[in-house]
Amino acid sequence: MAAFIAVVAVYAFYPRSLPEFPATAINASRLRVNGLAEVGTRLVAVGESGHILISDDRAASWRDAEVAPPDAWKRVDSTLTNVRFIDDDLGLALGHDGLVLRSSDKGETWSTVRFNPEYSDPLFDVCRTARGPIFAVGSFGKLLRSTDRGESFDLVDLDELLPDGPHLNDIACDGAGHIMISGEFAQGLRSADGGETWQPMQLPYNGSLYGVLAVSGGRWLMFGMRGHMFRSDDFGETWAAVDSGVETSLFGGLKLADGRLVVFGQGNTILLSEDGGASFRVEREGGRESLTTAFEIAPDRLLFGGEKGISQFTLGRPVAALAGGQ
Repeated sequence: MAAFIAVVAVYAFYPRSLPEFPATAINASRLRVNGLAEVGTRLVAVGESGHILISDDRAASWRDAEVAPPDAWKRVDSTLTNVRFIDDDLGLALGHDGLVLRSSDKGETWSTVRFNPEYSDPLFDVCRTARGPIFAVGSFGKLLRSTDRGESFDLVDLDELLPDGPHLNDIACDGAGHIMISGEFAQGLRSADGGETWQPMQLPYNGSLYGVLAVSGGRWLMFGMRGHMFRSDDFGETWAAVDSGVETSLFGGLKLADGRLVVFGQGNTILLSEDGGASFRVEREGGRESLTTAFEIAPDRLLFGGEKGISQFTLGRPVAALAGGQ
């Protein structure tokens, strides 16, 4: 018995090499994703706890980007709400605490441009007109402007135009210097001169409008709570209601390469228009998940981000979760 115990003791304490563990990675199908964008052939996703994910194989796998925190902070952990690439290199990611992150290397690394942890007010979206300044929108009527390619932002005073300070939920720019902003209480803003001057808008509705799309020419689309949707053919001079066919809230929209429009939101809702937003049909609805962002990865094939991470959807076919980030 003593000999057996001695053998066991020697085996237990004999030095052995540790097994190799797989590298730690974020599971893209389990992380809340609020923004998707493309730069070149690379896909970038942003979401909860300040995570920025990169895919160089068309969403087959994802890895973490490098995010430099503000001074005196160990890491950026504010939820990110959106990401946009202004040109072939420059990217901007937005989030809570007034956070703005900037990348000049196609999303590989990010630096902090703006951060105010004393106020939790989030920013929601950003865009730039052709050769013009960059604009970002956020809660309580915040409109930010940058004239140095996103290295700094100044606050645009909207007190006279929007005295109630509604949340500004989305912003869209076209190639002709037109900008439109959707907001709370069906209020919005438009600019026909690249953001030099602004005009307030009041749509025929009282609820929040979460998204805005530049369709073509003077046609624009806004959508929001309980499936409410409106179309303007004269850059916001007049608005007409569009029957969305659903009563769930609509959070985002996308213009496909062939000109069709996709609008999506609460309850896994996906709507498709083949006539420039004049009418929509329901591609899918039902469930508890909310979809907040989308990207066209191939003809009829979409990537969605939402509460349950990144998933794929082929128009006319059911969604398939990217299990394990694949």
